[in-house]
Amino acid sequence: MAVITAIETVTREQYLQRQYTGAAGPTPAIEDSALLERWRAEFPDWRGKYWAFTTDDRDVLRLRPINVVAAQAA
Repeated sequence: MAVITAIETVTREQYLQRQYTGAAGPTPAIEDSALLERWRAEFPDWRGKYWAFTTDDRDVLRLRPINVVAAQAA
């Protein structure tokens, strides 16, 4: 299994699309606080707000922290 050290950053639109399909969400949806603390320790660049299922190098879905780009003013 490959070790992932970088946080994926997605646009607000990409996040909303993933959230609509159930493949992403806000961290309060995760009840395992030990997991969130581990993510905070392993990924210092993570803002701590969102997660998503992402595929690894073997096309296996994994639960990972993600960052979402702030919405741009119109």
